[in-house]
Amino acid sequence: MSDIFLKLQSITDKNIVIQKDESVPRKYNYWTVLLGITMGLLSGATLAISDVFALLCVKIGYSPSQVLLVKSLMMMAITTPLLVYKKINILKLKRKDTILNIVKSISENGADLAFYYAMDGIGMGDASSIAAGTLPIFSPVFASIFIQEKFRNRDCIGIAINIAGIILISRPEFIFGSNTYSSFLGYVYALLAGIWLSVGTVCSRAMSDDLSLIVVVFYNGLCGTIITLILVYPTSSDRIYTLIYEYPITITYLVAMVALFVAYLYSVNRSLQLQSVSKTTILRNISIFVSFVADIIVYHKQVVILEIIGAVLVILSSIIAFVFTCFETKEGVSEETKLFPKPK
Repeated sequence: MSDIFLKLQSITDKNIVIQKDESVPRKYNYWTVLLGITMGLLSGATLAISDVFALLCVKIGYSPSQVLLVKSLMMMAITTPLLVYKKINILKLKRKDTILNIVKSISENGADLAFYYAMDGIGMGDASSIAAGTLPIFSPVFASIFIQEKFRNRDCIGIAINIAGIILISRPEFIFGSNTYSSFLGYVYALLAGIWLSVGTVCSRAMSDDLSLIVVVFYNGLCGTIITLILVYPTSSDRIYTLIYEYPITITYLVAMVALFVAYLYSVNRSLQLQSVSKTTILRNISIFVSFVADIIVYHKQVVILEIIGAVLVILSSIIAFVFTCFETKEGVSEETKLFPKPK
């Protein structure tokens, strides 16, 4: 796995050089756009499948803190030798990158914990719709305020369609109604998860372009380990080793969860290096569609027409983001061609 990770890092580092080298033909801009979109979609897919394995562990009896502790420890175990191999000293990073990594890691680990507790309180439908639905709203707002990233009015089209699709797939109780009782605290947890994820997304976007993504993954694991070590004992009724002994299949679940989550962290941060926060959050919300499919395959969920329409809308929002990104790239290339005409 470390070899794959290093190859990905090498390829993406080359793309950064290509993007910044004005002597390279403009057609490489389109490859950069394609890479950013691919990474955004990949991040949503890997996150959703990782969450499936995480939920399987929770259903067996693990607490959310235990699941996140294992995830964080494994991320540190994977990235530490890579940092040594690449000769990266995290103590010599730019102060800005260090602060952003710490804030990002605390926010995202807090969001993970809040999301799992939200699912326990109000169910997966409500938790997913609130957390994922608020992400493409708060992220562009925070990006506009804190890093002065431009937000185009036409981006609202994709955001609105994306949120509509998420609501139809999840069919949250607070909109469609239900006779079951839901905890108000669960809604608060889901909202906090969306807000904290938005903060982490903006932090990723604000980091230096030349910062190795191995550092980003390492900090996520480091801060996650510190947070969950504090919470794991007071929030867990059983110890990890006893559950593994009783249910050996959890080893497979945990390994798959960690591997996919590392892939998610890499791809989402790579996407944020290449395109705006609003587009990445829309593309990442393809995770709702993947979760919808996983519910059908893994949990044999019955499909209704509203969920099918919602899934189509989520895909449509990603297509719109793709079209707008290509259009903006074409505009940028045309403007640069006018400013720097080719010599006769």
